[in-house]
Amino acid sequence: MKKYFLVLTLLIFASCTPSDSHFVSYENGLWFNGTEFVEQTLYSKDGIFTDCRPSRVDTTYNLEGKFIIPPFGDAHSHELGNEESLEEMLPRFIEDGIFYVQVLNNHASKIADFRNDFNSSNTIDVVYSNGGLTATLGHPFVAYETQAMGLHWSAIFTQRDRIMESRLAENDAYWFLDSRDDVLEKWDDIIASKPDLIKIFILNSSRHEELFNTGNMGNFGLSAETAEAVVQKAREHGLRVVAHVDTAEDFRIGLDIGVDGFGHLPGYAWDGQESAEKFRLTDDDLAKAADQNVFVTPTANFARVYATSFNNDGSQTMDEKRIQTVNRFLKQELERLQKAGVRIALGADQHRETSMLELDYFYNELELFDAATLLTIATDNTPSAIFPDRRIGKFENGYEASFLALEKNPLEDWSSLRTISVSVKQGRLLK
Repeated sequence: MKKYFLVLTLLIFASCTPSDSHFVSYENGLWFNGTEFVEQTLYSKDGIFTDCRPSRVDTTYNLEGKFIIPPFGDAHSHELGNEESLEEMLPRFIEDGIFYVQVLNNHASKIADFRNDFNSSNTIDVVYSNGGLTATLGHPFVAYETQAMGLHWSAIFTQRDRIMESRLAENDAYWFLDSRDDVLEKWDDIIASKPDLIKIFILNSSRHEELFNTGNMGNFGLSAETAEAVVQKAREHGLRVVAHVDTAEDFRIGLDIGVDGFGHLPGYAWDGQESAEKFRLTDDDLAKAADQNVFVTPTANFARVYATSFNNDGSQTMDEKRIQTVNRFLKQELERLQKAGVRIALGADQHRETSMLELDYFYNELELFDAATLLTIATDNTPSAIFPDRRIGKFENGYEASFLALEKNPLEDWSSLRTISVSVKQGRLLK
């Protein structure tokens, strides 16, 4: 019997420790399990956590009692879309512990030289939607066309006709699709730009025809029929679809046509004056969103941007009444999403910012959820929304061996999220 157990033990060690694999032991760490931090020793095999204790350890990390959390994600970014942003923001993402970034709209042409530098064990992982799909002159036309013309977006008030006629960024930072025929005609070119996912714009859908026909710019997007055609084509190519939405009706259209996620929660841009019912999701909406396993990136921090006005002297004024009203609404809606089981992911959607802005907004401004729940949203929900087919965001067998080491317990000291002392990605130190 003893001989049998000895042979069995040797077989187990042999299967756990093949000669061509690299084993790492992570010792003296306090690991976050979604609720609390637990002291344990974990092992990885070739950059993947394993429950199997190896007979041979090639590398040992002494974590010295640090608090270990999974890396963060940013599910709604417009950074890393050109050389300037890359130089400034890549160090910011690494410093903030953000390993996974989803860029929702960018110039396809401006990332060609460096997009393949991402997505390896020694750098962060980035996916690009490339140009957003919208109706002619719809959002985000103004933002990208004025940029391509070397103008500030406010030039729309003084150079409207010139901007409306310009098409410098078309078929690069945005595509105009006004019918199913347009989708079929332009789809091969859209795919040729090599998007990792598709970004569509559905805005003020109940007034789409009115806004489209009156020559407005920026406050509408695809028609419901055209958006549905886009989703169908994306499915043929195995591409996820994320929708920009502003109203509850926009959100319902997104659910009906089968998008994978939403870039905003309706109400983020509410003025606090018109009826809140325009933005409030119904219980049926929430149940359907949970059933379809979509994710919602609220961009709640944007409420402060919309509540800020610019004075003639260049100073800014915050409408405190508006921001308080909108924050109360967003908090109520987010609590309903969480209770209904709808996946919440984080993204800042702001120039030169990361999702840490949104995470802090949840914690400090909305005072929403407890610290453990927020950490789970930031380190599990968000990365999984960006890379749904990967095993990331947990410290379990078969998951990627990626983590951040903090000096203090973030459940007790939220500021400790800024004290990242060690960053490990797939078993290797990320520098």
